[in-house]
Parts: sequence; structure tokens; C-alpha cells
Amino acid sequence: MMIIPNNAIGFKIKSLQATTSTLLRGGRGNMGTPTPMQPEESLVLYEFEACPYSRRVREVMTHLNLDYESCPSPHRGHVYRDELKKLSGKKQVPFLVDENTDDKILDSQAIIDHLFAHYSKKGSTPDKYQQPSDEDNATLINKAASVVSMMRGVKAAHPKKNKARGKPDEPLHLYGFEASPFCRLVREKLSTLEVGYINHNVAREQIEDIGVFGKRLNLGKYEPIKGGKRERIMNEEMNGKLQFPYLIDPNTDTEMFESQDIIDYLVKTYG
Repeated sequence: MMIIPNNAIGFKIKSLQATTSTLLRGGRGNMGTPTPMQPEESLVLYEFEACPYSRRVREVMTHLNLDYESCPSPHRGHVYRDELKKLSGKKQVPFLVDENTDDKILDSQAIIDHLFAHYSKKGSTPDKYQQPSDEDNATLINKAASVVSMMRGVKAAHPKKNKARGKPDEPLHLYGFEASPFCRLVREKLSTLEVGYINHNVAREQIEDIGVFGKRLNLGKYEPIKGGKRERIMNEEMNGKLQFPYLIDPNTDTEMFESQDIIDYLVKTYG
């Protein structure tokens, strides 16, 4: 496995790799509905960042703009992976727990069908998110995207220490969306450290939301869709700012932007 240095150059390399994952997926996990059908009880997803099957589910979560509790269960991990084994009988991800419907679902396509059935206005899975029953539902391209992530590690960073530390008293909150390469790097670090968090999807809702390096396609002052989720998050959570990733850690009263700063904080606090 290629070792990437933990410095400014290393971070740029990792960012390029994370961007490659987004490009390989054709931009899935970018856009979502401004008016999601968020369930009353939080959805709980056992997964890990580099798993291609978990990625399919997270892309649908972004498309539907649903928040969910992520229980990172990387290889060799124990903080959530042992719990996963008790719940499902296997250490296999993704695994969804939906207390709103009393369902516990193992298998990415079954989870995707469940999400569209209960939390989309149409109530059925669109063709682009379906896979023929005789095909592997993690496509070759999806697996290629995972290979890029695997270069940065898919195993628990130090499982014995993670297990001894256990879960934070309160889950962290991460605001972003699946296809953002900078959000991906933060999710990877949360996964290898086995730190549970609430993933607040803030999907792009309109063409004006698309941009890079802080610049959007709109020429004038940026305005989110009125009444949409982005407008609410911007006004209620970010004091008029809209930048991702954004981390809130209620355990230390920490709020911060910038992926590299967040990663450094996670390593210092939970590493």
C-alpha cells in the first residue's frame, strides 16, 4: 500500500485521489432534493467509507438529502463492528437500522429500495439506482473508486486504542455531501478512528450550488432555494455561511470548517 506523508503535499495528493473517486462515480452524490422527507427517528447506517456497497447507499442518502447516524465499521475495527455482528449476525456492511419502520436491512440494493419506498415522493427506486438481480450490485467503476480510497486505508487505524476509548459521549455532527472530495477525506478519518457521527447531508439543490474552490456558477450574490434545506442550514447552523465540510463536536464545544483542520483535530482528539 502506498504511504502518503501527513504534510501539505500529502494532503494535496489525498485530495486529488478523493476527487478521482468522485469523477469515477460520474458525480453521483452531488445533487439532492431541497425538501427531504426526513424520518422522525434517525436512520442508523453501519458502513465504512471505502466500501463500494456502502457508497451506493450514501449516494442515495445524498440524493434524498437524508440525515443519518453513521456507525463506522472498518476492517479490524471493534467499536461498532462487534455491535454489527450482534445485530445482523454478520460483520457485513452496509447494514441499515430503521426504527421508523422496524426494519433491519442487510444488502445495499435492499437498503436503497427501502429508502426510496419510504423517503421519496415517488415511492419507488429510479432505474439509475437499480441493478439487475444477476449482476454484482457494486459495479466495476464503483469498485475502481474504492481502490482509490483504499490507497488511503480501509482498516481501523489502531483498533485496540479505539476500542479502549469507546464511543464519544455524544455523536459528532458532520455537514456535507457524499461527492465532495474534502468531505470524503474527513469521513475516511472518522471511519479509521471508528468515531460515530451524525451525517447531515446538505446536497446541492440547484445549478447555482455547483462550484469549486469557493466559487459558484452563479454570477451574482448566492441565494439558496427558498425554503430548502440549504437555506435552513445556512441560517440556523452556519451563521449565514455555507461551506463544507463543517464539523460540530458537542463533546468539546468545537465548531470548525476546512477539511485539513478537521482531520488534524480528529487525530489530536480521538487518535
